[in-house]
Amino acid sequence: MRVSDRVPTRFPAEGIPAGWTAREFVGHASVELVRDEARLALRLRSERSSFALYRNVVVDLNEFPFLSWSWKVVRLPADGDVRERAADDQAAQVYVIFPRWPAPIKNSDVVGYVWDSRAPVDTRVTSTQARNVKIIVVASGRTQAETWRVEQRDVAKDYVALFGRPAPRVGQVAVMIDTNDTKAVAEALIARAMIRTTTTSASKTRDDARFFRHCGSARFSS
Repeated sequence: MRVSDRVPTRFPAEGIPAGWTAREFVGHASVELVRDEARLALRLRSERSSFALYRNVVVDLNEFPFLSWSWKVVRLPADGDVRERAADDQAAQVYVIFPRWPAPIKNSDVVGYVWDSRAPVDTRVTSTQARNVKIIVVASGRTQAETWRVEQRDVAKDYVALFGRPAPRVGQVAVMIDTNDTKAVAEALIARAMIRTTTTSASKTRDDARFFRHCGSARFSS
């Protein structure tokens, strides 16, 4: 899950980075590849819009259950609340997608991790937009805005808790921003995601080698 398959020579670099596919739900995607505090990051901006970037990543969570990433919120939709249909906007969202055929858009199970404006941390809800999407609030409010946060989740454990069954293989990851419900403006940066076997940094080299043998490059970082 690299931030981009090709690193540009100049920053910021506007447009969808190589390796990602954009899906625009409302309005147009505003995406830049930037350097921020030495990090290579995706900068997402939304003004009354809703869009997501998708990347194919095939992962067996029995082997690689942990996902970690870093993100920074610059501007939150003030009235955003993942619990309310009319205010379901968040500045920063990370999704792990488990495809189900023959209609993956409607049938796939999805676990989402969001930085919400109002809902408390550890709020767990079914998406107001789609019943196959289960969401966990992992950051909330402006207390740590303008600061890089590092998140780490046991996705396999979260999937069991949310869906009540063992997790199938991961097929995609996505990052998203939206402000179409609250008619607001938001901005966030997302960088450095890793999938690994354990939470400890001591096993990083071993985990990276196993993961790349398993399914190729699946991190986004600088």
